[in-house]
Amino acid sequence: MSQSNCDLHIHSDYSDGASTVWKIVERAAKLRLDVIAIADHFWPSLGSRRGGMKLIEERRRLLREMNSVSSRLRILDATEVDINADGTLAPIAGGTEQFDLTIGSLHWGCDSTTWASTVKKAAERGKIHILGHFDGYLSNYRQEDGRIVARALAKSNVAVELSTRYRPVHNDFLEAARDAGCVFSLGSDAHWTSNVGNVEEQVMLAEALDLPLLDPSHL
Repeated sequence: MSQSNCDLHIHSDYSDGASTVWKIVERAAKLRLDVIAIADHFWPSLGSRRGGMKLIEERRRLLREMNSVSSRLRILDATEVDINADGTLAPIAGGTEQFDLTIGSLHWGCDSTTWASTVKKAAERGKIHILGHFDGYLSNYRQEDGRIVARALAKSNVAVELSTRYRPVHNDFLEAARDAGCVFSLGSDAHWTSNVGNVEEQVMLAEALDLPLLDPSHL
């Protein structure tokens, strides 16, 4: 399994994605990806359209069915959950422990100091596997705050996402996270079928900065 042949952040029409799970899997299989994560939002996280255990279990049954007939592609049952200002996660029916993978993301604008405090608290709670699009909503960035976040993520074994939709701006944070011992995940944050697997630029970034990629077989 190639660690660079994965897309661990894809949205389907179970939340704000435009594509069905079937279409996403068909696209991923055509691209010969090894692992994908269908990481929908569920109410009340931003981007959710619906919520509740009935919906989550419906999607899970579908993913299990497709995994059972897939000879090569592994499909992870994942979710993207909002990180609140106090570092807690938006509630989700059944909790995050039921998923193979949980991405925690900020979907609200903040400055560097607020970002560092919030992400540190979220990491310490031990509920997320990946920090999604780490600087997608940052208004400014300070290196000392980046070091605080990097140490907190490394200590809690939270990976840093290299996002295609929210391309990283602050590469010095990526270097700080690398030096602190973090690993990095690849995610297109695809909302359309055509964007599934679109992680080539992020693979190149990882290679250029010598960023170790998350091994999805450990999930």
